[in-house]
Amino acid sequence: MIKAWKARTKRLTAAVLLLSLGLLAVSGPAFASSVYTPYTSLSAAPGETVSYSVDLINDSGSIMTADLSLDKGGTSWATELTAGGHPISQIAVKPGEQQTVNLSVTVPYEVNKGAYTFRLNAGSFGALSLKINVSEQGSYKSELTTDQVNMQGTSDSTFTYSLTLNNRTANKQNYALAAETPAGWSAVFSVNSNNVTAVEIEPNSSSSITLTVTPSESATAETYQIPVRATNNSTTAEATLEAVITGTYDLQLTTSDERLSTDLTAGGSRNLEMVVRNTGTSDLSDISLTATTPTDWEVTFEPKTIPALKAGESVPVTATIKSTDSSLAGDYVVGMTAQAAEKSSDATIRVTVETSVLWGWIGVLIILAVLAGIYGLFRKYGRR
Repeated sequence: MIKAWKARTKRLTAAVLLLSLGLLAVSGPAFASSVYTPYTSLSAAPGETVSYSVDLINDSGSIMTADLSLDKGGTSWATELTAGGHPISQIAVKPGEQQTVNLSVTVPYEVNKGAYTFRLNAGSFGALSLKINVSEQGSYKSELTTDQVNMQGTSDSTFTYSLTLNNRTANKQNYALAAETPAGWSAVFSVNSNNVTAVEIEPNSSSSITLTVTPSESATAETYQIPVRATNNSTTAEATLEAVITGTYDLQLTTSDERLSTDLTAGGSRNLEMVVRNTGTSDLSDISLTATTPTDWEVTFEPKTIPALKAGESVPVTATIKSTDSSLAGDYVVGMTAQAAEKSSDATIRVTVETSVLWGWIGVLIILAVLAGIYGLFRKYGRR
């Protein structure tokens, strides 16, 4: 009986040993391969793409082949598995080696803040759980921004705004551009120096747009709001710009009677009563008066400079024109300029030079002297 018990014990031990060997044989391949990536939990913002580098490791003694698939956890996010720059759905790894596949996951714009889990299935290599933490609440929108909302100038200035239009949607968008300007103003959009009325932007991309606004000449001094919109059937982006009109600069230089001609004798001088007027809506300062003259002529001004001139006011100026003694009779041109930092005005004066009366009397005296000489000769020699 003892012998029978010993025999049964040996048979039981052998069975347990064989079962253990069988289990080792079955479970051995599970420990001979694996799938690995160092970063299993990453954070991303809406619209951002997360990339994983995944290693499939074969520690067995034979080639291992596995189908690859991704469980998106019920989401419809855009994903892609690639290797060597090409999409991949199956992989084979030699004994003792490893292969790398790349997994990219694009977080959509329209997404809730929170954690999302994905599972990469790699057959006999195992499975890999990945978590993406969306850091902020997503949206499906477009944005129109500018670094400089407010600009200042006169009514004859040009206002140039630099805009950035961001397409924060998952689709390519074609935006119509519009700006609401006051009556008489003009607005022109341009991209890459080309005038446009619409612009097309890829998903998660932006476009730099230049808006040039020209005010009406009659625009009064105040702050003007300029709403700007980029719209299509699915989304709209808006921004409000400001143009501050400080007034206009304008200057006029003319004679007091508005006659732009005079006359003088050679070597003589002539005083002209000039008027400098501020015909704009903004004050002017440090107005200087200069002239361009024929060779060796002179022009002086009194006063030569005007420290300040308020809008709508005028200042009388005396311009003294002096010609040279050698000036021939005829018409000459004298140019005069009133110059401020913001504006200038020119006046062209036609000067007629006449022969001096003195030379006329000298001529008469010469003629009389000649006649007297002839008369004397006749009296002296005529009797003979």
